[in-house]
Amino acid sequence: MKKQTELVKKELPKELAWIDKTSTVLDDIFKVPATDFRFGLDPLIGLVPVVGDFVGFAISASMVLAIVRHGVSLSVLTKILGNITFDYLVGLFPFLGDFFDVAYKSNRRNVDILKEYYTSGKHTESSKYIVWFAVITFLILLAGFVAGSIYLTWQVLSSFLGAL
Repeated sequence: MKKQTELVKKELPKELAWIDKTSTVLDDIFKVPATDFRFGLDPLIGLVPVVGDFVGFAISASMVLAIVRHGVSLSVLTKILGNITFDYLVGLFPFLGDFFDVAYKSNRRNVDILKEYYTSGKHTESSKYIVWFAVITFLILLAGFVAGSIYLTWQVLSSFLGAL
């Protein structure tokens, strides 16, 4: 991944500027004094078991849908979906996932991928197939993640209550 300073000069298209701002809030809004260390609301939201990770996933999903509507290649879309999925799955582990969010910054990674793509001159409109691929993939992932989260929560609560 390129350093943040290399990508600062690159801009997202005007219609997608909100994605960059949202990523900053989620991954980089707070700075630890006397350091270069930054973190955002994403790991703090993730402290709420299951719901917090789902909220982060839903925000990322809304970003993806906007990106697809604006146009993106399948390879870029696949990288972005991979980052979001990886972030969500690791986020399901209490505390470990939150520490991971502080370091991994999947939203910032996705913005950097987008900036590189849109400024490289390779941008074209998305085909219907890419749009449907993104929508179907998100629906399948969302259903699987929700079902898996509910199942894991149920198992943890069952073993905890069974031990009482």
